[in-house]
Amino acid sequence: MVQKRARELAISDGRSASEVTSADWQRAKRELMGAAASGTMQQDVEEATSSREWDPAPGTVGQRADTQEVDDEQTFAEQLTHEGVEEADHDERIESGRETRRRAK
Repeated sequence: MVQKRARELAISDGRSASEVTSADWQRAKRELMGAAASGTMQQDVEEATSSREWDPAPGTVGQRADTQEVDDEQTFAEQLTHEGVEEADHDERIESGRETRRRAK
């Protein structure tokens, strides 16, 4: 079970199943033995989130952005439908006028 989990960890890290590292073995063993539920899980989380390049103190405080009203999707859909109906009606009137002129000739 440990070997299978270590291979899964290697694959999830972008390596092939045959490229299992000692860290994969240790992590798989901790997970399967239940040690991850104790303090070692917290250590793993801290190691994963720590970074030397990241500065936790922001350089500027920033400023509040203006609020914008959200468009009502139903109203927008109704508007598009109304415009489409008007355009179709206009096209029908033009075609009807052309047909009337053809019959009159």
